[in-house]
Amino acid sequence: MEHKDFEFEVPEGYRQVYHIDAADKKTGLKLTLGAMAIMIVVVAVLFVFADLKSLDFGKLIEYDLAFIGIALVYIVVHELTHGAVYNALTHQKLRFGITWSAAFCGVPDIYTYRRTALLSLVAPLTVWTIVLLPLTIWLRGVDTGWYITIGLIFAIHISGCVGDMYVTWLFLTKYKDPRTLMRDTGPEQWMYAPE
Repeated sequence: MEHKDFEFEVPEGYRQVYHIDAADKKTGLKLTLGAMAIMIVVVAVLFVFADLKSLDFGKLIEYDLAFIGIALVYIVVHELTHGAVYNALTHQKLRFGITWSAAFCGVPDIYTYRRTALLSLVAPLTVWTIVLLPLTIWLRGVDTGWYITIGLIFAIHISGCVGDMYVTWLFLTKYKDPRTLMRDTGPEQWMYAPE
């Protein structure tokens, strides 16, 4: 059975049921506070399990530079992961960018069905958790500095998925109808449901 992944226009009989704008100051602040809360918890757990006595303080600059470089690359690959899913399912033009509160990837010229939107939303959380969490755990027994460095990248990853997790939660709890459509411009999402 062939899946229809998107529409070019909202079909007749649909109405807008939700709108979120990460660039809006109030929404951006809520998402930022949520991300900070997640970050604090993950970093606290990270340091509870860190063997700080074995940390090589002579390599702190190396760890710091690695952290900055990896963090910048991670932000890009997170958005590329969204884009890879959108591209694979829709073959439509992607839009990438950054606002004061978030980096983003969207497909602004179409309306994706719930399945397509969900797959794109959960892709970075799934893929990069599978990569970063085991790597962090393994590094704990290898090198404390690299454990903390990659653990902090994992913290950035999880906290940076807060917007994706919020919209996923909406789809899983409020907008369960598979016919639900989402227009995703990147920082903004509109949801439409059949009446």
